[in-house]
Amino acid sequence: MPTGKRSLGIMRALIIDDEKKAREGIKLLLKKDAQIDLIGEAKDGKEAINKISSLKPDLIFLDIQMPGINGFDVLGSISNHDLPIVIFSTAYDQYALKAFEVSALDYLLKPFSQERFEKSLGRAKTSFANKQDPSIQEKLKNLLKEYQNEQNGNSLIHSEDNSDSRLIVKSNGKIHFLQVKDIYWIEAMDSYVKIHLSDQVHIVKSALKSIESKYKTFVQIHKSHLVNLEKIKYLESYFNGDFFVILENEIRVRGSRNFKNNLPKTL
Repeated sequence: MPTGKRSLGIMRALIIDDEKKAREGIKLLLKKDAQIDLIGEAKDGKEAINKISSLKPDLIFLDIQMPGINGFDVLGSISNHDLPIVIFSTAYDQYALKAFEVSALDYLLKPFSQERFEKSLGRAKTSFANKQDPSIQEKLKNLLKEYQNEQNGNSLIHSEDNSDSRLIVKSNGKIHFLQVKDIYWIEAMDSYVKIHLSDQVHIVKSALKSIESKYKTFVQIHKSHLVNLEKIKYLESYFNGDFFVILENEIRVRGSRNFKNNLPKTL
């Protein structure tokens, strides 16, 4: 039974996710684990920062793709001395997955199986028992630096000739002319967006709405996701009316039932 008090060998865990279903799913998986004391949950980045500061958890389950203050922003607010063990959760974020794998940091790819969850939790327990490997904390700090550097100075430049066939972006000190037909999907990240092409990603300062209003080939399927209609292969049903859009490159992008009517009826 969760007590909120520290006990020898017991990990105090905090769940951070803006989706209630995701939080409930993790709670259910933790319910019978005697080594975990679930001390709370947070539904957004602001609440997460406050609870991490006050509760000092040993372990956090951290959703990366939260509106406003995202998962990386939450970690960036924590003192290096107070960094807990982190199990990231993300929904098909190729940039994040690559970064986690290179850094040997653990993540859960939504939707995840019980077996995958237990594997991640087992690693967290081992790290906790060993007083957390200092190299893991160093890798986490390096990942945060990489993410922050990726965003600095990047911006979207709308074409002056009102062309809707290309996006002009300033990224990593260079100007890139992106053909709209080559873009698969775009996701919101606080005041930035991440533009996904087949072989590259650009993170630039912009809002989803400004892109959707100018480039008609993009349609909003989630509060944080736009997809290129020309790149949709098929739809896949999920829970409670939510769905996934499967793109031509086999990437699966989460869609919300609240936006399903934005898609053509023929899909």
